[in-house]
Parts: sequence; C-alpha cells; structure tokens
Amino acid sequence: MQQHAEIPLSDGGRTVLHTARAADAQAPVVLVLPAMGVPAGYYEPFVDDLARTGVTAAVADYPGQGEAVPAVDRHHDHGYVQIAHDWLPKVVAELRAGHGGPLVLLGHSLGGHVLLAHLAGGHPLPDAAVLIGAGTPFWRRQQGLKTLAQTQLMSLVSRVVGYWPGERLGFGGRQARTLVREWAAFARTGRLAPDGHPIREALRDRSLPVLVVDLDGDHLAPRAAVDALIEKLPSARTERFTFTKDADDPGKPVNHFSFARSPEIIGERVAEWVVGATGDRHPSDRPTG
Repeated sequence: MQQHAEIPLSDGGRTVLHTARAADAQAPVVLVLPAMGVPAGYYEPFVDDLARTGVTAAVADYPGQGEAVPAVDRHHDHGYVQIAHDWLPKVVAELRAGHGGPLVLLGHSLGGHVLLAHLAGGHPLPDAAVLIGAGTPFWRRQQGLKTLAQTQLMSLVSRVVGYWPGERLGFGGRQARTLVREWAAFARTGRLAPDGHPIREALRDRSLPVLVVDLDGDHLAPRAAVDALIEKLPSARTERFTFTKDADDPGKPVNHFSFARSPEIIGERVAEWVVGATGDRHPSDRPTG
C-alpha cells in the first residue's frame, strides 16, 4: 500500500510524494524523477513493483505538474534550477524523514537531466543513480534537423504564450517556459546549462555507481543520445543494461514509457542492481561530492 505526503515548496505551492515501502525499514530508497509531462501517478505500478522486490520506492510531481499546485501558467514559471536545487532537496528530505536506507535517484528521460543538474549543484551525492531512457536532446545525437526544429519551435511558442501548452499540442504536457527554453538550448548546443551556467565541469569529479538502462526501439532516447549524456559523468562507475525485445520479450510493447506501466520488463533487474550497488551502506556513509 502506498503512502502519500504533501510537501510544501518555496514558491508557496506543494507537491505530493507517493511512497511504496519495502518490508525492511533499512532497504534502499529509490526516488523516481519523472519524464517531461509524465505525472507521478503514471509510475505507480513501477514503484509498487520495486517495493515488492525489496526496495522502497517513491515518486512526486515536479512543480506545476500532476497533483502539484499551482499549475504552470504565464505567472508560474521555473527551470532546471528550481527543480534540481529546490524541489528535489525538499522531496529527498521528506523521504529521509521516514526511511533510513541508502538513497538512489532514478532519472527517466528529462529526469536524467534533473539528476545531472542536482549532482552538479554541490548537494550530498546519492548512494547510486539509475538512468532509464535518459539521453541528451542534442539534435546531432537525436533525429537531426527534425529534433532541432521541434525543440526550437517549442521554445518560441513558450515565449509567446508564456508556457508550453503541450496538453493541447500533443507533446510534453503543460511546461514552464524557462524549463522549455533551457531544454531547447540543450537540444541546440549539446550543453546543459541551468540558468545559463554549464554544468559539465562541476560533474567531472562526481563519482558514484550508475546503472544505465537502454530500451530497445526507444526513438526518444537512442543509444547515441544516451552515450552523450553518460559522457557528462566521466568519473561515474557505470554499468549498462540494454533491454532487447528479442532476448527479453515480456509479450508487451517496449518503448520509452512502457516500463512504468509494465514493471515486469525491468523492475526486478533494477531492484537487484540497486541492492548490489548500495550494499551495506548507511546514510551516514554517503559521500558529499
């Protein structure tokens, strides 16, 4: 059974943390960082499956998304900085108040960018990290000029409207204009630069175990794009698992989003890696970067 806790945010808003607890109170804690426009509730089957396999798991909506209030509009804006350095520490603190095990951050798609921005910010390092379907949006590592045109159009529309109306235009859900602008700049230049400050140098010495999961046929995170994102963590101890439909066929579609609704695809493998990577580490042993 999942537990739900409201978390106040610095802008006066709030989000809701959904947590599925493992039987062991000292089990590792996995916090899922969602993809762009994907509500926290979408990940509930995956979170439940991780808990079933012995890993406490949790997920919360970014500011203005899903159950978080207030909703994004022209008066409520944010970028990577607010998510990575305000929202995420508050969510982690809430998790830490009730769960003592090692902390693992799991970034899905845009959540991988949030994870890197957080690691670059001088916060205490998590005990491990997982990237699923997370790659750079850089157009040369994605779908070429198509990606470049789409991302820059999104940035332009966001500036004109005051936010990205993705719920009407069919991609990404409603998004804050600053986040879309920074994401579009990442797509154009290949550099992740929250608030205009590139993070590559700050990530150079961040050493932690990282599991990278590729999903066969994931056109939103092709292998070249995932490679480029991993390159931003040169000191990480990286392991990689590629789910291939021929070898691991679950009898269901395998794509950028399916693991969250069909956790039997990779849930048990992720949980096994998390337990192995964190070992007997206690939160007091956590490096500070």
